[in-house]
Amino acid sequence: MKWLYLALTLVLGYFVGSVNLSLVVTKYIGKIDIYQVGSGNAGGTNVARSMGLGWGISVMAAEILKSMVFGLLAKYLFPADVFGLGNMGACLSGVVLVAGCLLGNFYPCFAHFKGGKGVSVMGGLLIVLDYRIFLAVLATFLIVLLLFRMVSLSSLVCGIVIPVTVGFVYYGQAGWGWLTGVIAVMCASVWLRHAGNIRRIANGTERKISLGKKKS
Repeated sequence: MKWLYLALTLVLGYFVGSVNLSLVVTKYIGKIDIYQVGSGNAGGTNVARSMGLGWGISVMAAEILKSMVFGLLAKYLFPADVFGLGNMGACLSGVVLVAGCLLGNFYPCFAHFKGGKGVSVMGGLLIVLDYRIFLAVLATFLIVLLLFRMVSLSSLVCGIVIPVTVGFVYYGQAGWGWLTGVIAVMCASVWLRHAGNIRRIANGTERKISLGKKKS
């Protein structure tokens, strides 16, 4: 019964994640096919390229909020502690639901299984976990972005920092290894979705963003 609960939590997260807001906004508001513009990726960054920065930020914020809200519901309102781990059990349940959201973002059943790269979903996960983890990863993202001006590189570095920080914050608590392991797998899957970006970073051809006014 315990494993069935976690399986149902994962499935619920999958259907929540399959509602890809990038596709909704570009199709019904922008009247464009996001797969045919920019990078061809159904994510917030490509929405920014095709519809403007405001729409891109709005979509990313909404995706973060979506995974955060449903993750917190699983953490606090569902019978989350199925393994008797106390706070860690509830946290693990929230993480499992967000893992389902991540899978749905990658392979949305409502959009021919062609989705995004999951970065915004991981942003929601940080709030489900602990505010200290959220602040540490946010600081890392901003520092790397300021230094290198590449959103993809910032996201990839955060994919390393997240499981390390989780292990540090929860070390010694019952089930901390399971929690850290699940999150490490989630971060590794985001890395795999960025394979093209990794190649472009290595080749020096990855797109950079402008953080200030262009010189005339």
